[in-house]
Amino acid sequence: MVSRIVGIFRRSDVDPDCKEVRESSSDFIDGELDESVASKISGHLARCGPCTTFIQTLRATVGLLRSTPKEKAPPDFAERLKKRIEEG
Repeated sequence: MVSRIVGIFRRSDVDPDCKEVRESSSDFIDGELDESVASKISGHLARCGPCTTFIQTLRATVGLLRSTPKEKAPPDFAERLKKRIEEG
């Protein structure tokens, strides 16, 4: 299903409203759009199944990422990483 949705967004003839959903999706999910733009996107989502699925999938992904435990890297991590990169 996701590959079908991604394919829709890769087409060059994408509906301008679908393009706006794609470009504004993160801000829409985070509630950071002004009311008129958010309302326009909500209206589009009521009519467009692929965009609705895209937003639902993105919300689920963001939710999973936010729920993952946060771990700090060891203090010497950056130094060890740099050394490994330099060594090839």
